[in-house]
Amino acid sequence: MAKQFLNVLTVAALAVAPAPLAADDEKSDAALSQVAINVEDLDRSEKYYRDVLGFVRVWQYPPESETPIEIGLAAPGGGAGLVLARVNDDPLPEGKGRYGRIIVNTANAKALAAKADAYRKRSGEGSEPRFITIPGDSPPTIVFFRDPDGYEIELYQAPSP
Repeated sequence: MAKQFLNVLTVAALAVAPAPLAADDEKSDAALSQVAINVEDLDRSEKYYRDVLGFVRVWQYPPESETPIEIGLAAPGGGAGLVLARVNDDPLPEGKGRYGRIIVNTANAKALAAKADAYRKRSGEGSEPRFITIPGDSPPTIVFFRDPDGYEIELYQAPSP
């Protein structure tokens, strides 16, 4: 099951990577719909993404279950959804944060980083936000931190015009 999950995650990561353009007469209507990550505790992870980034639950599977194995979250600003999955009690793969990250576009990276840090201080979960400095007159704001399961989150705020 873990190998199957890693294969799905790899495909999802490749879907967001730049790809060669098709011939002019071949257009694609592909769009990234959701990214799924395996988490240790669905309730804890849902609370984290709700409290820090404002994500809301839009579906679960099985639909009527009191113990879902997947929870679909939507970001307040739209875009691809995030699926939190917990399909069995096997330990999470070692080093999972090395093969991907969740990138969130935002108009106020500093405010979200402050929420992530406050959550970390209050709960002891997640990591301290790390701001990246990019030289230039109007650089973007980029912040990295980890969720309670060790997945890296990148906040990206476009440069001011």
